Amino acid sequence: MGPMNYVYHLLSAPRLPFTAAYFGSIAMTLVFSLKLHSTILTLFSALVQLACLLWYLISYFPMGSTGLRLAASFGTRQATSWMSG
Repeated sequence: MGPMNYVYHLLSAPRLPFTAAYFGSIAMTLVFSLKLHSTILTLFSALVQLACLLWYLISYFPMGSTGLRLAASFGTRQATSWMSG
């Protein structure tokens, strides 16, 4: 695709909400952690980053939603086994 075509793709109308949310959450994380020293706001913006990353993985990679479902079911089974002892 090339770097400039990819930038144009990220700035296209359908992808602009994702691009704004992801880069905005990166900026918020930096401001909250370095300038405001707020742990809770930093954590919130980091969670927004993770949500954007998951959406990116699901939308761009082949079998993204299937892989995410598989990882979630594995994680749920693992957490259940740890909780039950």
